[in-house]
Amino acid sequence: MTYGKIIDNLILDGELATYPVLNEKDARAAAGLMLIIGIITFVVTLFLKRFDILAITVGIFFIEFLLRVVNPDYAPFYRLGSLIVKNQRPEYSGAVQKRFAWSLGLLMAISMIFISIIFQIRGVLPFAICTICLSLLWLETSFGICVGCKMYYGLMKMGIIKEPEVMPACPGGVCSIKKPKKHNKKINK
Repeated sequence: MTYGKIIDNLILDGELATYPVLNEKDARAAAGLMLIIGIITFVVTLFLKRFDILAITVGIFFIEFLLRVVNPDYAPFYRLGSLIVKNQRPEYSGAVQKRFAWSLGLLMAISMIFISIIFQIRGVLPFAICTICLSLLWLETSFGICVGCKMYYGLMKMGIIKEPEVMPACPGGVCSIKKPKKHNKKINK
C-alpha cells in the first residue's frame, strides 16, 4: 500500500511527480481545525485548570496523528479539512515529508500522554509542549510553513535520513535541497 497518492502526469515544480503526494490544502485545513481546538483547550486548561479537557484533547490529537501516519484518509480532522476545501484547486507536495512531520506530532502527543495524563505533571513542561504544538499548527495554517517538512530535508541534507531516488516537491516549492535532474523527467515549457 502506497502512502499518499500517485497521480498520473502530475507536474510539480516543472517536473513529472512520480512519487506519492498529498494535498497541502487538506493538511492546512486540518491544521486549522486542530489549532482551534488546541487554543480552546489551552485557554480552558490555563485559566480554569480543567486538566480533564486537556486529557481529552491530547487523546484526540494522539489518534489524529497516529491515523495520519498510517493513512491520512482515516484521520477525522484531515477528512473534515479535505471536505472543507474540496472545491478548491489542490496544491500537491510529496507525502513522505508530511508523514515525517506528522510523526513528530505523534511524538508530541505521546509525550503529553505521559507527562500530563499518566504522571500528571503540571507547569512549564506541558505548557512548553502545548505552545510548540500550537505554534507549529499556526505556522502550517497561516503561512503554509511545515516545520516538520523542513526538518525532514535538513536531516536528509545531514545524511541522517536516506535521500530518495526522486526528490519529492515540498510544500510551497521551498525545498532547500535539489536532486540532480537525472532522476526526474524535466518538462519543457
